[in-house]
Amino acid sequence: MKLHFLLIVLIVVGCKRTSTPLVKPSSGNINTITVVMPNLLWETEVGEAVRAAFAFPAEGLPQQEPLFDLRQMPPEVFTGFARSSRSILWVGFGDEVVIRTDKNSYARPQQMAVLSAPKTAELVEMILSQSTSIINSFKQGEVAERQRRIGISTLKQNALQDRFGINLTLPSAYSVFKEDINTVWFQREIQKGHVNVLVYTLPRDTSIDWKNPLQDVIRVRDSVGKAFVPGRLEGTHLITEEAYKPYVYYTKVGGLSAIETRGTWEVKGDFMAGPFVQYLLDDKPNNRYLVMEGFVFAPSTAKRDYIFETEAIVRSIKSIKKD
Repeated sequence: MKLHFLLIVLIVVGCKRTSTPLVKPSSGNINTITVVMPNLLWETEVGEAVRAAFAFPAEGLPQQEPLFDLRQMPPEVFTGFARSSRSILWVGFGDEVVIRTDKNSYARPQQMAVLSAPKTAELVEMILSQSTSIINSFKQGEVAERQRRIGISTLKQNALQDRFGINLTLPSAYSVFKEDINTVWFQREIQKGHVNVLVYTLPRDTSIDWKNPLQDVIRVRDSVGKAFVPGRLEGTHLITEEAYKPYVYYTKVGGLSAIETRGTWEVKGDFMAGPFVQYLLDDKPNNRYLVMEGFVFAPSTAKRDYIFETEAIVRSIKSIKKD
Protein backbone atom coordinates (compact mmCIF):
# COMPACT_ATOMS: atom_id res chain seq x y z
CA MET A 1 0.00 0.00 0.00
CA LYS A 2 2.80 2.40 0.90
CA LEU A 3 4.61 1.58 -2.36
CA HIS A 4 1.41 2.24 -4.33
CA PHE A 5 0.96 5.63 -2.60
CA LEU A 6 4.60 6.58 -3.28
CA LEU A 7 4.18 5.83 -6.99
CA ILE A 8 1.09 8.06 -7.16
CA VAL A 9 2.99 10.93 -5.49
CA LEU A 10 5.90 10.60 -7.92
CA ILE A 11 3.54 10.59 -10.91
CA VAL A 12 1.73 13.71 -9.68
CA VAL A 13 5.01 15.55 -9.00
CA GLY A 14 6.33 14.52 -12.38
CA CYS A 15 3.20 15.81 -14.12
CA LYS A 16 3.49 19.14 -12.35
CA ARG A 17 7.11 19.51 -13.41
CA THR A 18 6.48 18.68 -17.03
CA SER A 19 3.44 20.96 -17.25
CA THR A 20 5.62 24.01 -16.54
CA PRO A 21 7.74 24.99 -19.55
CA LEU A 22 11.45 25.31 -18.85
CA VAL A 23 12.89 28.64 -19.98
CA LYS A 24 16.65 28.48 -20.26
CA PRO A 25 18.88 31.41 -19.30
CA SER A 26 19.75 33.82 -22.07
CA SER A 27 23.34 34.17 -23.25
CA GLY A 28 25.60 36.16 -25.52
CA ASN A 29 28.21 38.88 -25.44
CA ILE A 30 27.33 42.28 -24.01
CA ASN A 31 25.98 44.75 -26.61
CA THR A 32 25.30 42.10 -29.26
CA ILE A 33 22.05 41.81 -31.23
CA THR A 34 20.99 38.66 -33.07
CA VAL A 35 19.35 39.85 -36.31
CA VAL A 36 17.00 37.23 -37.75
CA MET A 37 16.35 37.90 -41.43
CA PRO A 38 16.95 36.09 -44.75
CA ASN A 39 20.46 36.32 -46.18
CA LEU A 40 19.24 37.89 -49.42
CA LEU A 41 17.31 40.55 -47.49
CA TRP A 42 20.40 41.32 -45.41
CA GLU A 43 22.21 42.34 -48.60
CA THR A 44 19.51 44.80 -49.68
CA GLU A 45 18.54 48.26 -48.47
CA VAL A 46 16.65 46.60 -45.62
CA GLY A 47 19.90 45.18 -44.25
CA GLU A 48 21.57 48.53 -44.81
CA ALA A 49 18.84 50.18 -42.75
CA VAL A 50 19.38 47.73 -39.89
CA ARG A 51 23.13 48.38 -39.91
CA ALA A 52 22.61 52.15 -40.08
CA ALA A 53 20.06 52.11 -37.25
CA PHE A 54 21.74 49.71 -34.81
CA ALA A 55 25.46 49.64 -35.65
CA PHE A 56 26.26 53.33 -36.07
CA PRO A 57 29.39 54.53 -34.23
CA ALA A 58 28.97 54.78 -30.48
CA GLU A 59 29.30 58.34 -29.25
CA GLY A 60 32.27 59.70 -27.34
CA LEU A 61 34.85 57.10 -28.37
CA PRO A 62 38.20 58.10 -29.89
CA GLN A 63 37.93 55.38 -32.57
CA GLN A 64 34.83 54.19 -34.36
CA GLU A 65 33.12 51.25 -32.67
CA PRO A 66 29.52 50.19 -33.36
CA LEU A 67 26.81 50.85 -30.81
CA PHE A 68 25.88 47.15 -31.06
CA ASP A 69 27.58 44.19 -32.69
CA LEU A 70 25.13 42.59 -35.13
CA ARG A 71 24.99 38.82 -35.64
CA GLN A 72 22.73 38.06 -38.61
CA MET A 73 21.21 34.67 -39.28
CA PRO A 74 18.38 33.43 -41.55
CA PRO A 75 15.14 32.27 -39.90
CA GLU A 76 15.73 28.61 -40.81
CA VAL A 77 18.80 28.42 -38.56
CA PHE A 78 17.24 30.37 -35.71
CA THR A 79 16.79 27.23 -33.64
CA GLY A 80 18.24 25.59 -30.56
CA PHE A 81 21.01 27.50 -28.85
CA ALA A 82 20.64 30.44 -31.26
CA ARG A 83 17.30 31.23 -29.62
CA SER A 84 18.95 31.89 -26.28
CA SER A 85 20.27 35.29 -27.41
CA ARG A 86 19.43 38.08 -24.99
CA SER A 87 18.58 40.72 -27.66
CA ILE A 88 16.86 39.64 -30.88
CA LEU A 89 15.70 41.72 -33.85
CA TRP A 90 13.39 39.81 -36.25
CA VAL A 91 12.90 41.55 -39.61
CA GLY A 92 11.01 40.25 -42.63
CA PHE A 93 8.15 40.60 -45.09
CA GLY A 94 4.54 39.82 -44.17
CA ASP A 95 1.03 40.48 -45.37
CA GLU A 96 0.44 43.02 -42.60
CA VAL A 97 2.46 45.65 -40.77
CA VAL A 98 3.68 44.18 -37.49
CA ILE A 99 5.54 46.05 -34.75
CA ARG A 100 5.83 43.90 -31.68
CA THR A 101 8.07 43.36 -28.68
CA ASP A 102 8.18 39.92 -27.07
CA LYS A 103 9.82 39.18 -23.73
CA ASN A 104 11.34 35.89 -22.62
CA SER A 105 9.95 33.88 -25.54
CA TYR A 106 12.85 31.41 -25.70
CA ALA A 107 15.10 32.39 -22.78
CA ARG A 108 15.19 34.64 -19.73
CA PRO A 109 15.88 37.55 -19.67
CA GLN A 110 15.28 38.17 -23.36
CA GLN A 111 13.85 40.92 -25.54
CA MET A 112 12.80 40.34 -29.14
CA ALA A 113 11.63 43.13 -31.44
CA VAL A 114 9.59 41.92 -34.44
CA LEU A 115 9.25 44.17 -37.49
CA SER A 116 7.31 43.07 -40.57
CA ALA A 117 5.73 44.84 -43.56
CA PRO A 118 4.52 43.95 -47.07
CA LYS A 119 6.89 46.23 -48.99
CA THR A 120 10.56 47.14 -48.86
CA ALA A 121 10.00 50.90 -48.44
CA GLU A 122 7.61 50.32 -45.54
CA LEU A 123 10.03 47.95 -43.85
CA VAL A 124 12.96 50.37 -44.18
CA GLU A 125 10.89 53.25 -42.80
CA MET A 126 9.73 51.06 -39.92
CA ILE A 127 13.29 50.05 -39.00
CA LEU A 128 14.47 53.65 -38.93
CA SER A 129 11.44 55.02 -37.06
CA GLN A 130 11.34 52.27 -34.42
CA SER A 131 15.08 51.99 -33.83
CA THR A 132 15.31 54.55 -31.01
CA SER A 133 12.76 52.83 -28.78
CA ILE A 134 14.21 49.40 -29.58
CA ILE A 135 17.74 50.58 -28.79
CA ASN A 136 16.58 52.04 -25.45
CA SER A 137 14.91 48.75 -24.56
CA PHE A 138 17.91 46.65 -25.57
CA LYS A 139 20.30 48.96 -23.74
CA GLN A 140 18.32 48.71 -20.50
CA GLY A 141 18.52 44.95 -20.79
CA GLU A 142 22.28 45.07 -21.39
CA VAL A 143 22.85 47.36 -18.41
CA ALA A 144 20.88 44.94 -16.23
CA GLU A 145 22.91 42.00 -17.56
CA ARG A 146 26.22 43.80 -16.96
CA GLN A 147 25.09 44.60 -13.42
CA ARG A 148 24.12 40.96 -12.90
CA ARG A 149 27.60 39.83 -13.95
CA ILE A 150 29.22 42.47 -11.76
CA GLY A 151 27.15 41.21 -8.83
CA ILE A 152 28.76 37.78 -9.00
CA SER A 153 31.93 39.15 -7.38
CA THR A 154 31.78 42.66 -5.95
CA LEU A 155 34.18 45.04 -4.26
CA LYS A 156 33.69 45.40 -0.51
CA GLN A 157 34.24 49.03 0.43
CA ASN A 158 32.76 51.70 2.69
CA ALA A 159 34.34 54.81 1.18
CA LEU A 160 31.22 55.88 -0.73
CA GLN A 161 28.80 55.17 2.10
CA ASP A 162 30.96 56.97 4.65
CA ARG A 163 31.56 60.07 2.52
CA PHE A 164 28.46 60.42 0.37
CA GLY A 165 25.79 58.12 1.80
CA ILE A 166 25.58 56.10 -1.42
CA ASN A 167 26.50 52.65 -2.64
CA LEU A 168 27.75 51.56 -6.05
CA THR A 169 28.16 47.93 -7.09
CA LEU A 170 31.69 47.58 -8.47
CA PRO A 171 33.46 44.42 -9.63
CA SER A 172 35.95 43.00 -7.16
CA ALA A 173 38.76 43.75 -9.65
CA TYR A 174 38.47 47.44 -8.71
CA SER A 175 40.16 49.02 -5.71
CA VAL A 176 40.25 52.46 -4.15
CA PHE A 177 43.11 54.14 -6.01
CA LYS A 178 42.95 57.58 -4.38
CA GLU A 179 40.61 59.42 -2.02
CA ASP A 180 40.06 62.55 -0.02
CA ILE A 181 37.14 64.01 1.91
CA ASN A 182 35.09 64.91 -1.19
CA THR A 183 36.42 62.52 -3.84
CA VAL A 184 36.91 58.77 -4.30
CA TRP A 185 38.74 57.30 -7.29
CA PHE A 186 38.37 53.59 -8.10
CA GLN A 187 40.55 51.84 -10.65
CA ARG A 188 41.07 48.39 -12.13
CA GLU A 189 43.99 47.32 -14.24
CA ILE A 190 43.39 45.82 -17.69
CA GLN A 191 45.86 44.28 -20.09
CA LYS A 192 46.77 47.55 -21.79
CA GLY A 193 45.73 50.25 -19.38
CA HIS A 194 43.09 50.84 -16.72
CA VAL A 195 39.39 51.56 -16.18
CA ASN A 196 38.41 54.26 -13.69
CA VAL A 197 35.37 55.41 -11.75
CA LEU A 198 35.54 58.84 -10.10
CA VAL A 199 32.93 60.04 -7.56
CA TYR A 200 32.80 63.48 -6.00
CA THR A 201 30.39 66.14 -4.78
CA LEU A 202 29.95 69.83 -5.56
CA PRO A 203 28.32 72.52 -3.43
CA ARG A 204 24.72 73.26 -4.40
CA ASP A 205 25.68 76.84 -5.30
CA THR A 206 28.13 75.67 -7.99
CA SER A 207 27.26 77.46 -11.23
CA ILE A 208 25.57 74.90 -13.52
CA ASP A 209 23.42 76.15 -16.40
CA TRP A 210 20.95 73.28 -16.83
CA LYS A 211 19.67 74.66 -20.11
CA ASN A 212 23.13 74.85 -21.69
CA PRO A 213 25.37 72.88 -19.32
CA LEU A 214 28.33 71.87 -21.51
CA GLN A 215 30.58 74.83 -20.72
CA ASP A 216 30.02 74.42 -16.97
CA VAL A 217 30.50 70.65 -17.14
CA ILE A 218 33.86 71.10 -18.88
CA ARG A 219 34.92 73.77 -16.41
CA VAL A 220 34.12 71.51 -13.45
CA ARG A 221 35.76 68.44 -15.05
CA ASP A 222 38.95 70.30 -15.83
CA SER A 223 39.22 71.84 -12.37
CA VAL A 224 38.74 68.44 -10.69
CA GLY A 225 41.19 66.88 -13.14
CA LYS A 226 43.82 69.48 -12.30
CA ALA A 227 43.35 69.04 -8.58
CA PHE A 228 42.91 65.28 -8.35
CA VAL A 229 43.86 63.36 -11.53
CA PRO A 230 47.53 63.88 -12.39
CA GLY A 231 49.21 62.51 -15.51
CA ARG A 232 52.31 60.36 -15.67
CA LEU A 233 54.64 63.37 -15.92
CA GLU A 234 55.11 66.06 -13.30
CA GLY A 235 52.85 69.05 -13.85
CA THR A 236 50.43 67.20 -16.15
CA HIS A 237 46.74 66.49 -15.45
CA LEU A 238 43.49 65.30 -16.98
CA ILE A 239 41.36 67.71 -19.04
CA THR A 240 38.47 67.45 -21.49
CA GLU A 241 39.88 67.07 -25.00
CA GLU A 242 39.59 70.41 -26.74
CA ALA A 243 39.43 69.14 -30.33
CA TYR A 244 36.08 67.33 -30.00
CA LYS A 245 32.85 68.66 -28.55
CA PRO A 246 31.30 66.24 -26.02
CA TYR A 247 27.74 64.94 -26.35
CA VAL A 248 25.26 66.08 -23.70
CA TYR A 249 21.93 64.50 -22.71
CA TYR A 250 19.40 64.72 -19.92
CA THR A 251 18.62 61.53 -18.06
CA LYS A 252 17.67 60.06 -14.68
CA VAL A 253 20.08 58.24 -12.38
CA GLY A 254 18.97 56.87 -9.04
CA GLY A 255 15.68 58.73 -9.45
CA LEU A 256 17.45 62.09 -9.73
CA SER A 257 17.67 64.42 -12.71
CA ALA A 258 21.11 64.19 -14.26
CA ILE A 259 23.26 65.61 -17.06
CA GLU A 260 24.98 62.87 -19.05
CA THR A 261 28.14 63.90 -20.91
CA ARG A 262 30.13 61.65 -23.27
CA GLY A 263 33.39 62.61 -24.87
CA THR A 264 37.14 62.15 -24.81
CA TRP A 265 39.71 63.22 -22.26
CA GLU A 266 43.38 63.92 -22.61
CA VAL A 267 46.31 64.69 -20.33
CA LYS A 268 47.56 68.24 -20.68
CA GLY A 269 51.26 68.02 -21.35
CA ASP A 270 51.38 64.30 -22.17
CA PHE A 271 50.25 61.89 -24.89
CA MET A 272 47.43 60.16 -23.06
CA ALA A 273 43.74 60.15 -24.03
CA GLY A 274 40.59 58.07 -23.96
CA PRO A 275 36.80 58.17 -23.60
CA PHE A 276 34.71 59.25 -20.61
CA VAL A 277 31.08 59.27 -19.55
CA GLN A 278 30.01 61.57 -16.74
CA TYR A 279 26.74 61.91 -14.80
CA LEU A 280 26.09 65.09 -12.83
CA LEU A 281 23.16 64.43 -10.49
CA ASP A 282 20.99 67.19 -9.06
CA ASP A 283 20.83 65.85 -5.51
CA LYS A 284 18.40 68.36 -4.06
CA PRO A 285 17.54 66.27 -0.95
CA ASN A 286 21.16 66.59 0.16
CA ASN A 287 21.73 70.14 -1.11
CA ARG A 288 24.56 69.15 -3.43
CA TYR A 289 25.54 67.96 -6.88
CA LEU A 290 26.81 64.40 -7.04
CA VAL A 291 29.18 63.65 -9.92
CA MET A 292 30.08 60.13 -11.07
CA GLU A 293 32.39 59.55 -14.01
CA GLY A 294 33.93 56.62 -15.81
CA PHE A 295 37.04 57.07 -17.93
CA VAL A 296 39.23 54.56 -19.74
CA PHE A 297 42.86 54.44 -20.75
CA ALA A 298 43.37 51.56 -23.17
CA PRO A 299 45.63 52.44 -26.12
CA SER A 300 45.13 50.37 -29.29
CA THR A 301 42.21 48.52 -27.67
CA ALA A 302 38.43 48.64 -28.19
CA LYS A 303 36.93 50.77 -25.43
CA ARG A 304 33.15 50.62 -25.92
CA ASP A 305 32.51 47.84 -23.45
CA TYR A 306 34.82 49.33 -20.82
CA ILE A 307 32.90 52.60 -20.88
CA PHE A 308 29.66 50.60 -20.82
CA GLU A 309 30.90 48.85 -17.68
CA THR A 310 31.38 52.19 -15.92
CA GLU A 311 27.87 53.27 -16.98
CA ALA A 312 26.43 50.09 -15.48
CA ILE A 313 28.36 50.79 -12.27
CA VAL A 314 27.04 54.35 -12.04
CA ARG A 315 23.48 53.22 -12.70
CA SER A 316 23.72 50.73 -9.82
CA ILE A 317 23.60 53.63 -7.34
CA LYS A 318 21.65 52.87 -4.18
CA SER A 319 20.83 54.46 -0.85
CA ILE A 320 21.16 58.17 -1.54
CA LYS A 321 20.90 59.62 1.94
CA LYS A 322 18.26 62.19 2.77
CA ASP A 323 18.95 64.48 5.70
